[in-house]
Amino acid sequence: MKTSFTAITALLLVSIGALAQKFPVDTIYKAGSIDNRVNIVILGDGFTQGELPKFLNESKKFADFFLSYSPYNRYRNYFNIFSIGTPSKESGITNPGTAFDAYSDQPVEAKDTYFGASFGNSVHRLVTISNYTVLSNLLAVNLPSYDLVVVLVNSPWYGGSGGSFAVHTLHEQANKIGVHEIGHTLTHLNDEYWAGSGYGWEAPNMTANSNIATIKWRNWLNTPDIGVFRHGNGEASNWYKPTATNCLMEVLHREFCKVCREATAERILELVNPVEQFSPDNAEAVVMHEKGMSFAVRLLAPVPNSLMVEWSLGGKPLDVKTDHVDIPSAALTTRITDLTASIFDSTLISRQDDRKVRRTKTVTWKLERKDIPMNFHIVAAKDTLCAGESTTLTAQGCLGTLNWSTGESTQVITATPGLSTDFTVSCYERGTDNIHPAGITIVVSPLPIVSASNTGPYFKGAQIELKANATDSYDWTGPDNFKSVLQNPVIKNADTVNRGIYTVTTRNWAGCVASASTQVIIDALPVADNDLHSSVQVFPNPAKGRIFIKVKPTGPSNFILYDVAGRELLRKTFVQATEINLHKLESGIYVYSLSNGKNETAGKLLLE
Repeated sequence: MKTSFTAITALLLVSIGALAQKFPVDTIYKAGSIDNRVNIVILGDGFTQGELPKFLNESKKFADFFLSYSPYNRYRNYFNIFSIGTPSKESGITNPGTAFDAYSDQPVEAKDTYFGASFGNSVHRLVTISNYTVLSNLLAVNLPSYDLVVVLVNSPWYGGSGGSFAVHTLHEQANKIGVHEIGHTLTHLNDEYWAGSGYGWEAPNMTANSNIATIKWRNWLNTPDIGVFRHGNGEASNWYKPTATNCLMEVLHREFCKVCREATAERILELVNPVEQFSPDNAEAVVMHEKGMSFAVRLLAPVPNSLMVEWSLGGKPLDVKTDHVDIPSAALTTRITDLTASIFDSTLISRQDDRKVRRTKTVTWKLERKDIPMNFHIVAAKDTLCAGESTTLTAQGCLGTLNWSTGESTQVITATPGLSTDFTVSCYERGTDNIHPAGITIVVSPLPIVSASNTGPYFKGAQIELKANATDSYDWTGPDNFKSVLQNPVIKNADTVNRGIYTVTTRNWAGCVASASTQVIIDALPVADNDLHSSVQVFPNPAKGRIFIKVKPTGPSNFILYDVAGRELLRKTFVQATEINLHKLESGIYVYSLSNGKNETAGKLLLE
């Protein structure tokens, strides 16, 4: 298999090499290993061979601006920036001049360039390239370990684009155009101006959700300039943004808003691990010296430094916040003890709820005291579960390989037992014939049995009666902030705001929770008007196939029949008396309304 893979790889490289030329790669800024940095490569289009020094100079100018821009300046040591000069046959780029917003004084011309850069045919300032295969092959041969591609195009006219890579011209505002486009490409931000039909989608700074309690930037709503703003009118009114003309993603004379700064920082921290190195090595258990040992992590700190370091020994926190710790041998009371360093960037740029859990990096060493007998055992995150829940099981104290009763061999497994279950694991001690067993019982409790119903459908103004089966506790919630702890709560004088889903949640003796829901249907029809009701006859009721209607008031009357979901089935206007054929309707309960002038009544009709 290895030989075949190598042969295929060689063939691919030969194929790509035949299409892509090898060029010098200039290092503009090198902060560290390409394996743990955001690697940016700057390419150029529309620069002739004689203009390549100009391209390199423009690349350096943009790199300096980029690294000075917030929040990139805080994380400048997280970036490597390179440039690759590619000579074009002609200077400048294509301008088709066909867009509605084309610049009247810009020459219309076609240029033969390396990547085929051009102003837009429909939107003039949308500058893109067309030779995607050439670009891909170039990167595969010259710098395959890239994270972000920026293409500088040799034109003084305003333009750019973002997407798979960022493109911008050498306009006097080029640097900010470039950072704006990188917002699209690296961070997946959306424009905060309305770019047109088809440009609405969920992004860190765009959403269709306007609920301030759940909107993705809710943690910033108490800060100046951040709110919930519509993108515009028409289709744009369905989408919301955090600022109004107060962010680089909308206007170039502004900085990134707080929401876009947060998304940018989170993206950087997603790509780069703040732990550069650690010592000693943790591939094998560290045998403790009699006098103890030192442990350290070398960190890639932002400026100012917002990294927090927490140490724990055997799962218990240590009162140490530095990048190193000294562990005396006497601190170990079992044969094998885990030492963990947890590193988290506490930057105030981000307020995301789960940031600490999601972005904490850990380094763990297994420390061994050979003078202590092995204490092999299983630790459960939870040993008592409710049906459907999961827990993690950790085998601790093993120096060797593991074999769980589930067939897994990792130190930590996830278990979701349907019933109470015994889990076992065997430790095959390294270098010996010793096998150490361990076991644990996970108890699973059943969920409570709960049901919910109501006596509807209802008319407007009626009394809603909710029902739950007998159980240990009741917690009802529903529309219009409805809450109740009664088994069978009642809502008087029902209105349309009361219709919807009502949910009752119950908890049993084991603390297990279950829920059931019921839909309350409220017809907008009023309850019966006694004055008109006494003057109306709808018969027979129950009916078989047809009904007769008689009303005492003169003038036209309107009869409408609905199903229980409120859907209109038929309508008829008559004077004083009529007959209606119902043979096409199925047996069941129906609702009708009858109006005469300003008077209206309603009722239920049973069709057999």
